[in-house]
Amino acid sequence: MDAIATAFLANAARRLAPLDDTLAQAHSPDDVAWTLCRFAGKELELVDVIVYLCDPGGRTLTQQAAWGPKRAASRVLESRLTLAFGQGIVGRCAQLRLPQRTGDARFDPRYVPDDQSNLSELAVPILLGETLYGVLDSEHPAADHYTLEHEHALQAIAERGARRLRALEQAPRTGA
Repeated sequence: MDAIATAFLANAARRLAPLDDTLAQAHSPDDVAWTLCRFAGKELELVDVIVYLCDPGGRTLTQQAAWGPKRAASRVLESRLTLAFGQGIVGRCAQLRLPQRTGDARFDPRYVPDDQSNLSELAVPILLGETLYGVLDSEHPAADHYTLEHEHALQAIAERGARRLRALEQAPRTGA
């Protein structure tokens, strides 16, 4: 069991309240993605967090925001990876709309290395009802890093992001 994720879940309502407040100020999917990465990275003390958002047409996912080594600077990604639904652990998460976890990527044929190879990966869908908005993904250099507590914590964070993405999608458009 992971003490950080367990402590987060034990006080989830209190710990998630600041995320809800910050997300309420997000004006775009990009804002939501960066907010989710920063929050998950800090709160769960993760080495790496990536938000993939669904591309128009809903057949691919593109990296939108990062926490950790992939982030070149504030709100700047070093490079963006695009995956088809079903491709890699992230794509499989999107395809099934279920969390996907691997304890040792060296033995998981789904694993797609990005900027650096890691051994553990956990991907959870950013999902509200039947609508998939993207995937919240984290990788770690140690094998068997992610626990069920990590999964539940990331799911709670992803759900908050999905709610804000839905609200943005339904907001009336303004401007000329």
